[in-house]
Amino acid sequence: MKKVFIVPFHVKGLEKSIMPPEIGGAYVTCYSQGNTYVDAVENILRQLASDGLHAEEVLQPIHEMEVSSWSKHVQETWPDYADSLPSQSEFTASICANQVIYGPFGSYEPR
Repeated sequence: MKKVFIVPFHVKGLEKSIMPPEIGGAYVTCYSQGNTYVDAVENILRQLASDGLHAEEVLQPIHEMEVSSWSKHVQETWPDYADSLPSQSEFTASICANQVIYGPFGSYEPR
């Protein structure tokens, strides 16, 4: 199994985006597998573009975790959002299928 990389991004919505037009931008943590963090970032960038999101910036730090650590990670990092995030089995299946998982979006208003 490849590593799961945890990569934070600053994103803005494009014309056809999953982000509502009244949102100025957002910060989102993305999860992707890869042999290296570069592979994971490239996979995430493809998914962001597919979802109509422009990556303004790759933020630091980038972490890695075992795919089996998802449930613990959610409880430690996103406890208030646990019900809206994938279960451990859904996360494992998605990561094994080379899909990108988005954490909660922290959005802000346009200036």
